[in-house]
Amino acid sequence: MNKRVLITADIDNYLQQRFEALGYLVDVKPEIERDELFGIIAEYSILIITTYTKIDAELIDKATNLKIVGRVGSGMENVDVEYCKTKNISCVNSPEGNGNAVGEHCLAMLLNLLNNITKANNELKQNIFLREENRGEELDGKTIGIIGYGFTGNAFAKKLRGFDVEILVYDKYKIPTDSFVKNVTLQELQKRCDVISFHVPYNTETHYYCDEQFISDCSKKPIIINTSRGTVVNTIDIINAIETQKINGFCVDVYEDEPITKNKIHSTETYQKLFSFKNVIATPHIAGWTKESKYKLVKILMDKIEELVSVL
Repeated sequence: MNKRVLITADIDNYLQQRFEALGYLVDVKPEIERDELFGIIAEYSILIITTYTKIDAELIDKATNLKIVGRVGSGMENVDVEYCKTKNISCVNSPEGNGNAVGEHCLAMLLNLLNNITKANNELKQNIFLREENRGEELDGKTIGIIGYGFTGNAFAKKLRGFDVEILVYDKYKIPTDSFVKNVTLQELQKRCDVISFHVPYNTETHYYCDEQFISDCSKKPIIINTSRGTVVNTIDIINAIETQKINGFCVDVYEDEPITKNKIHSTETYQKLFSFKNVIATPHIAGWTKESKYKLVKILMDKIEELVSVL
């Protein structure tokens, strides 16, 4: 195996330093375009990516020396893992690295929405002083639903333990064992929850998981939180649900178009309409984007890669 690494992401330089300490030649090209990647990929045995680099069969066929694809973060929907297997290319990621950051972000957005913090802050900056109009709600006493109980879902549940809330969890492929959550069916979760937070990977099963039908099946008017992937939630259906008061709010960090000016699935105007609602809290895909997670994501990934390298 040759000792060349290509990093196509703006990540903590710890990863580069670790590779160089092992004798690897490392090229860092965070702005690389697909055509350029096609032209040079055969030179590398290890490729490090994040969300936006697509590793499909066409690229893999050109990667004649590639042995490892390392995904900084969790979702692997941009990597054809099965095709990589046919080429003896190992794929690893580091979902453990930003679970805590996402859990904290979910809680921050929820408390922000319940207490009108962003709204009141913006009003004060315009010399508007309103108290009764910004009377909030307490989290205590509410029932919180978590769909998907991997690293981020578990982290969010842990953050909620300090509140007097009931935490219901639905995961199609995993039965939670934590004493502070209750494993339920999806139907019970939809029936009982005041808040529903999505923590699922993106795949054909989870495409538009939260749509008009999902919302209609909820007995209450829940606050929806999405920090998973943008296409897990149908943006148009969320807008309609807010307008018809079928949900009490929406906290969102991920979008069907990223950036939102991409105009591939929805127009920029669609997103501006979404953001115009007072009961929407929106952030630009930063839930797992803390100073601490930037290091942890690459540290965990590099530990896994070093184990793989030792046996290749």
